[in-house]
Amino acid sequence: MDRLFSYAFRPFFLLGIIYSMSAIILWILIWSGNLVLDWSRAPVHWHAHDMMMGLMAAAIAGFLLTAVANWASRPPVAGWPLAILVTFWLAGRLAMLSPTLSAMADGLFWLLLCMLVARELFSARNKRNYKVLAVLVALSVSDMLFHAGELQLLPDIDLQRVLWAQLWLVIVLINVIGGRVIPAFTGNWLRRRAPMGETVSPSKLPEPFGLVDQIAISLLLLFASSVIFQWPVAVAIPLGFSCFVAQCWRLLRWKFWLTLSDPLVWMMHLSYAWLVTGILLWTLSLAGVMSVSAAVHALTIGAITSMIVSVGARAALGHTGRALKSHYLLTCAIVLLSLAALTRIVAAIAGGQLWLEMATGLWVLALLCFAVRYVPILIGPAK
Repeated sequence: MDRLFSYAFRPFFLLGIIYSMSAIILWILIWSGNLVLDWSRAPVHWHAHDMMMGLMAAAIAGFLLTAVANWASRPPVAGWPLAILVTFWLAGRLAMLSPTLSAMADGLFWLLLCMLVARELFSARNKRNYKVLAVLVALSVSDMLFHAGELQLLPDIDLQRVLWAQLWLVIVLINVIGGRVIPAFTGNWLRRRAPMGETVSPSKLPEPFGLVDQIAISLLLLFASSVIFQWPVAVAIPLGFSCFVAQCWRLLRWKFWLTLSDPLVWMMHLSYAWLVTGILLWTLSLAGVMSVSAAVHALTIGAITSMIVSVGARAALGHTGRALKSHYLLTCAIVLLSLAALTRIVAAIAGGQLWLEMATGLWVLALLCFAVRYVPILIGPAK
């Protein structure tokens, strides 16, 4: 037990993966009419919320509480504080039939997570990452708004817009943090591959953070705001296309084509490419030529879940003293997730239960591949 709660990535990635496999199977049974539950919640809202606040919230907590120790040069959050946080998260998932209990557990989870991250950042005066804390607080507020709307405490709340706000906040978080770790990991990998004694030319490394990155992030914030606050399409559509172009430019600056020999590196680039694709599909949905569901699942399955698996694998290897080497099961997981995203997009466009069931099967198989390889590492001793 001490080992499990020695680092946040251990329990949160473990439980997040297991829960998401179970939740998606449960969802497809509900959607197909093969399972009817006696509850007061709208099933589609439960599905959307718990994929965000289930797998994705667990991944955010696991990553941030592990990373913040490095950012702040402090010991990792571990032991009882971590165990209590995990308990709140798990209670929110298990209380699915009771909106009230779920709201209480989620509220305590977000409150404690924000407090723990804030304590680490403020203690170290790590101002660079205050923006990450701001996104975390925004996610907390959005989740409380969702629960308040679901419980009819704020009956005028548009739950769909709140769910979209949660999704775009996670995308912003990936944009900020992914924009650091992807070029950094890529650059480190390229330097390690250089012959002994040779220095890698800057032209063969990812471009450093600069004006392009600032423009891409700013346009993403504006486009996300246009979606959440429903700006006129005459404004939102040009913003979306501009954001897509800027994010493409940003991704190309990281030189993904140099990483194709190592899945552990290129899978992060692939995850980000799905983020760029999701932005384009959402823009097309605003133009009326694409279902918004296609865009949502490009972002959730293709971008966010692939990034969770990519980062989770690196964390599991790096923080347990193992070599940063890929495994065929991890490669299979990433490929299957991309196939699941593609299949789910087809389901959104063409319709049909078969496509949904295929996407579900690919999702579960992908996460099962990850679990078979990494659960023993997550619960096992460091090397």
